[in-house]
Amino acid sequence: MTTVYTDADFLSVYKQKKKIIGVFWGITLGYLAVCLAWLLFYISLPYKDPMQTLPKAIVYVLSAVYVVVIFPYMAIKFSRVRRYFKLMTYLSEGLKNEEKNYFYCFEEKSLQKENIDVMGCVFETWNKKKCEWMEREAYFDVEKPLPEFESGDYVRYIVQSNFIIQYEFIQKKALEFEEIDEDEEYEETAEVAEENKEEISKGEEV
Repeated sequence: MTTVYTDADFLSVYKQKKKIIGVFWGITLGYLAVCLAWLLFYISLPYKDPMQTLPKAIVYVLSAVYVVVIFPYMAIKFSRVRRYFKLMTYLSEGLKNEEKNYFYCFEEKSLQKENIDVMGCVFETWNKKKCEWMEREAYFDVEKPLPEFESGDYVRYIVQSNFIIQYEFIQKKALEFEEIDEDEEYEETAEVAEENKEEISKGEEV
């Protein structure tokens, strides 16, 4: 099976997380050191010295710059990397499900799953009880190369937290989807799908 995420991905995001934390502490310690230096300078000045306004003004400006820089840096960049790292941890340790369905299409999504931009992978499966096609949507990380799925491909895939983490083609173009309106046509297409599944299952057993 093709594996979407590798150990190199986990190591990369781990290094990014450490680097961001290192930059944060570097800026913070530098800010505190400058503030402490100006505090000592302020304390050393004579009472009511005109120079007392200078360290106050510098510390006020420096504090404003620190907040403006650190807040978006940690709230946006670090938060995103931390969530991605958390996802990678779940992918290696979390509960996984294996499914076999017919791929229908990719669907661009304007949402984020676990704070990660995703592409919707729409699959179709026939429901015998309701006698209709049921839609099954899984997510794919847009930062990874999209799989070469085509409409009608019969695919085995593994999901964790509804993210596709592994996949393989069982049969290319196993089914041809059409715009169907009549119940008879639905049933006919469903029969083709079931026949394909039986043939594929026999082939796997052999």
